[in-house]
Amino acid sequence: MRKLFLIITFVVSHLIFAAEWRITANPGPRSMAGLITDSVNQRMILFAGGNNRLPWGQYFNDIWFLDFNSETWRLLQLSGNQPPPRTQPAMVFIPSRNQMITFGGRMENICYNDVWVLNLNPGAESWIQIIPSGTPPMPRDAHSAIFDPINNRIIIFGGGDANFIPFNDTWSLNLNDTSWTLLSPSGSLPPPRGAHIAIYDPIQHQMIIFGGVGGSTFYNDVWALDLTLGYESWHQVFPSGTLPDMRGRHWGVYDSENRDVVIGFGFNSSGLYYNDVWALNLNTIAWRQILPSGVSIEGRRGSCAAYDPFHHQIFVFGGDQYYDYYFGDTYVLTLDTLAINENKGNIVIQPYIKVTPNPIEFPCRVNAFVPLCRNQVSLKIYDNTGRIVKTLIENGKSSGNYIIEWDGKDESGRMVSSGTYFIHLNIDGQVESSKAVLLK
Repeated sequence: MRKLFLIITFVVSHLIFAAEWRITANPGPRSMAGLITDSVNQRMILFAGGNNRLPWGQYFNDIWFLDFNSETWRLLQLSGNQPPPRTQPAMVFIPSRNQMITFGGRMENICYNDVWVLNLNPGAESWIQIIPSGTPPMPRDAHSAIFDPINNRIIIFGGGDANFIPFNDTWSLNLNDTSWTLLSPSGSLPPPRGAHIAIYDPIQHQMIIFGGVGGSTFYNDVWALDLTLGYESWHQVFPSGTLPDMRGRHWGVYDSENRDVVIGFGFNSSGLYYNDVWALNLNTIAWRQILPSGVSIEGRRGSCAAYDPFHHQIFVFGGDQYYDYYFGDTYVLTLDTLAINENKGNIVIQPYIKVTPNPIEFPCRVNAFVPLCRNQVSLKIYDNTGRIVKTLIENGKSSGNYIIEWDGKDESGRMVSSGTYFIHLNIDGQVESSKAVLLK
């Protein structure tokens, strides 16, 4: 049976973005906490963190939330079993379940590999620990995690053990049967690292990582993990433009309105603390620096950030300057849009087609991105004689990302033979083509 997943995006081209910092009230000073966006309840959730300067303890396991509309913090008073205090946990939000799931982290010389679920129904928030089946990842901190909504799983990458030995393994926590799987992606793997950032790109169904630290090596590279189930693969991305400096313990979010990976702050091998902000556009694969107006911010590492999709802004909390000073401030980076300055160029968003795997193995997936559609979209497969083999989309009306599974049968229901096939994406009469090969 044909399966169609449609992710609708609204694309605004020929714009640039002005940014401005402002400050709001906050919880106490800490670094290396976790922060996620609770898009169901229009708030962000802060968990854990540490502060070596406090006489009564260094590690936290408290939960705070900030309402996106009132921009005020509140401490959640939770009873019952709770995760041990820690720094550098990995956290994801599961919209369909209205839950936050957190994995791992560190307290002094102990790293964790436990999994906890925070139910986020307002007024009834509660923790529960889950014990997935299968062999779990090694205990770790400074790792990254994203939620893969198409395959209903959490993807974990990297981090380091209690002795700061970095990993570059990739794990899947399947939420359908609550089981761990060590993935074996094809392609070249990113060098081992922790203290990097990762985001989920819903348009190309991939995880993007940037930067981080492996031993004494700091990175400013970009890698992408194709999340096609059973065909996961890593590859390095080489953006144009001026690159951000190598860094670790920076923050990063996905700006869904502009399709930007926005990163900021962190530190380098020389002990320099950054307060800069950069954006990697995933349409143009180009870096640009964002120069916000507003208040001035001290450089720092270990800050955490969350994207507010309702007001198109980023909240950034806390951080430290080594163990000498800890921050408890919350900043809001507004990302307002302005008419473009033509001297700075235009953002051009192109359609694309991708067949996975290629050479073809059935069932395969055809991913077609339609940035703008005024009348209709069609997606058809042709053989090398020009004959239509299969119509995947006819008279489509929406822009967005189409992901279609093809079982290898033609219009008559017969399995196709080996050969070269051409996939044509027709958007209002403009055709984008891709080629795929079937070997038998």
